[in-house]
Amino acid sequence: MDENGRKRNLKAEATRWLIFFGVAIVLSVLLWLGLSLTGRKNPITSFGTLVSDSSVTVGIEGNAPKSLDIRTEQGTAVEQALLGNVYETLVSRSETNKLQPGIASSWQASDDGLTYTFTLNGGMTFANGHKLDSSDVVWSLQNAVNNHYVGADQLGDLKEITNPNANTVVITLAKPNPRLLRALAGRAGVVYDAESKTNYAKSAVGSGPFTVSTAEQSQIVLQRNDSYWGKKAASSQVTLYYYANEESMADAMKAGKISMALPLSASTASELGKTNGLTADDKVMLAFNNDNNSPFSDEQIRKMTRYAIDAKTIAKNAPDAYAPLGGPISPLEDGYEDLSGLYLYNLEQGQRMRTYFGVNYIAPIDILVPKEYESIGNDVKTAIDTNLEVLDSAADVTERMNAGTYNIALTTMSDEGDASVFDNGQSVFHFENGDAQQAYANAMAATNDNDYQARMRDYARAVSENAASDWLYTRKNFLAVSDGLQGYPKNLTDRLLPLNRLTLH
Repeated sequence: MDENGRKRNLKAEATRWLIFFGVAIVLSVLLWLGLSLTGRKNPITSFGTLVSDSSVTVGIEGNAPKSLDIRTEQGTAVEQALLGNVYETLVSRSETNKLQPGIASSWQASDDGLTYTFTLNGGMTFANGHKLDSSDVVWSLQNAVNNHYVGADQLGDLKEITNPNANTVVITLAKPNPRLLRALAGRAGVVYDAESKTNYAKSAVGSGPFTVSTAEQSQIVLQRNDSYWGKKAASSQVTLYYYANEESMADAMKAGKISMALPLSASTASELGKTNGLTADDKVMLAFNNDNNSPFSDEQIRKMTRYAIDAKTIAKNAPDAYAPLGGPISPLEDGYEDLSGLYLYNLEQGQRMRTYFGVNYIAPIDILVPKEYESIGNDVKTAIDTNLEVLDSAADVTERMNAGTYNIALTTMSDEGDASVFDNGQSVFHFENGDAQQAYANAMAATNDNDYQARMRDYARAVSENAASDWLYTRKNFLAVSDGLQGYPKNLTDRLLPLNRLTLH
């Protein structure tokens, strides 16, 4: 072999060895990665996910739902445990209470607000393996209306519900209902398996990321639905423990039995290492009795009182205050606007307005407060020279308000959308105002969400400008979490408790 041939052979041999070593290195790296992943305590199923075999425990003060039947069980406990976790709704809502896709991936409303067309996600199934399609949606809505399930009254005047194909649902209304989508994000929008014969009181068949494996008097165990059509739950199991009082729940947190505790008072949350969020609708307020037999039937007395009370300072000092409010709609509700600047504290203005009245024109004013808010009651007493009556509990204050035997009461409004109570004089506030009534009627006639939001802002401003009451602040939602807990919700936890991202590291 000549010299050139030998050089060619040596070069080819070197190339083969380089290829061999390159392949060996790649295989070694892949083997190392495989051993590393399989050796983890909580195996990762895919890069970038949080899915694991971890088990998380959550403590909730209050009673467990007596029944798992979310169709008929009253109260918020069943919603908190099951809505979004076991059962899913046609429309969903985010932690900031904004509407977002649920079982429906998108929707469109007609210009007149009478027809809503929903396009469903594909490939959906219930936990029992049954396919979920438009026929289940139509069946669920029809049953909700016909059987008067909880929340069905919020659907408005339904004219027709049809499904032109497996992925489309059309809802036709007899008249506009701008809150339809909001209703479909609650219990009225739950989609059930039309083929299931389950006993809803004792078991649950939903399409959500969890199933109910155990439901007892003091606990509910949620198991990950491994066949879930969407993003799998981060933890394989979440157990909800129910406690009769805050003290026993705090003890369980300290002992490490639970990794999350809610709701908590400000003092206990601080002791445990608090975190906080915002409830959708807890509004701490001074309720005025606008009845003809009350001093607050006079608009000028109501306005005088609002000027004399330093609401912003009260909110600043209250340990459970999130932010000053000033109106009947809170930050996570439809139509919110910051109205805390309408009646800025101005004691001189309040005193000048008082001089308009004769010495004996204003009858003695009484204020009712629950014991937990006695300090705020004292601030109000000093500001407007009232007689302070401290009652044992908020329930006692509510009872007196319902009886109509009050002038001012420090209370909390806690229902989403409850600003409507100022629409007429039939509520415990007995407030009647033509401008407010017309603004509310306009809002209810809106044919799209933008108009509805704007008109609700007009309504809230009319109610506040006429001093129907004095709204002090929106209340914080306190909870405590252990080190390493991730994916926990902060807002709306008094009603919705999404657990699918909850995991312990």
